[in-house]
Amino acid sequence: MENIPHIVVSRREEDELRGLRGWILVYGRRKTGKTFLLKRVFTQSNYFMVTRSGSVAAWDENGFSHVNPEEAVRRIGNLLRDGRVVLLDEFQRLPDKYWDSIAANHPNGRLVASGSSLSIVRRVFERKSPLLGLFSPFKVDLISYSDAVLSLSKICSSLRNALLWGLIVRDPWVIPMVSFEKDVFSEIRNKIQYFVASAPGLVGEVFEEEERMLTRVYDAVIRIVGGGIWMPAEISGVLTANNLISGGLPTVTGLLERLTCMGILEKIPLWKTRGSRNYFKHRSPLLSLVYYLDQKLNISESPRVKIDEGIILSVLGRELQFSLGEMLAEYLGGVRSYMILPGGKGDVDIVILDSKGRAPMIGYEVKIGEISESEARRSIELIHSQGIPRAGLISLSEKPPRVSGSHEELGPEELASITRKLRRGA
Repeated sequence: MENIPHIVVSRREEDELRGLRGWILVYGRRKTGKTFLLKRVFTQSNYFMVTRSGSVAAWDENGFSHVNPEEAVRRIGNLLRDGRVVLLDEFQRLPDKYWDSIAANHPNGRLVASGSSLSIVRRVFERKSPLLGLFSPFKVDLISYSDAVLSLSKICSSLRNALLWGLIVRDPWVIPMVSFEKDVFSEIRNKIQYFVASAPGLVGEVFEEEERMLTRVYDAVIRIVGGGIWMPAEISGVLTANNLISGGLPTVTGLLERLTCMGILEKIPLWKTRGSRNYFKHRSPLLSLVYYLDQKLNISESPRVKIDEGIILSVLGRELQFSLGEMLAEYLGGVRSYMILPGGKGDVDIVILDSKGRAPMIGYEVKIGEISESEARRSIELIHSQGIPRAGLISLSEKPPRVSGSHEELGPEELASITRKLRRGA
């Protein structure tokens, strides 16, 4: 792969971490940028990483070395008692038997532990844990869409490109792999094999040891959702037909909730939609795109398959409405929601509910391209016909036209302005 210069996205989490005191437990899905973020915040720190083999890679004032866990814990204790800052990465791999030795150093120094599994938080904060009460938990999610767009707007050739690339860059691991001066559609086509190969590893060590037998089932759920099936009942039908589960809908509900807690999937509340209360999808826009393309085109088995720009445009358009909905919900102080109309009559791309998630505040139609006056009128009428009091239009290409009944028109400049306001208010 060519040598590609990359950007550093300025994240709001940097300020949040700097504001925390004492020991911190940072957790989240693999490859959300935890280590990079911590090294940017805690510049004068000593770094230790527990490897998959059980040894510990250590970087301190004496340089780099590989040591056994006993020696690593001894060094960490010495540094903490000396008032130093220690980053302990992949903390979930450190056997529990060393936790008492770690705890004995509290409150000396500053220990920042980082883990890539859901279970690490529960284990640290369970009643019998020697570390209970010693750490402040801090979750690192994907890069916020507004932070990604704000940074990209400074280097991309247009705000439209920044708004599209912002969807991809929410996964920071992809940044060194892509060229932002290029068209997002051609870059995805050219790099899709790398993305498909990387996707399964991002689930990483989120499963507890006793649950490893369920990995195949979780993988199946991830792929089914990636293929566009979002209703728990339909997911249950597919899994049952393939003899992967026997518990029916309750089992699937549990799997979906767990994958949501892991940060792999997310559930978006549905407003006035028959058949389900939540819409399940991949949390990551990039993984949503990758799994969809792989499910539809079998890219992992057909490396030379041609990918039409239209299918990429379709998926990015869907992901755009969800990321924009998340951003606008934060900006307006509401709850992001989505509405699917009965009988295949379409949807309302974004519905922002009030802070309690009960009543709609405003609905939006979202398009990557331009919105004509006739399209604008139809969209505004549709939104109002569903009992939504305010209606708005969003286009990444230009500011939409104002038509009767429209309360807000957001083009690239207006969206970029919102990202700046959110960052100033963070």
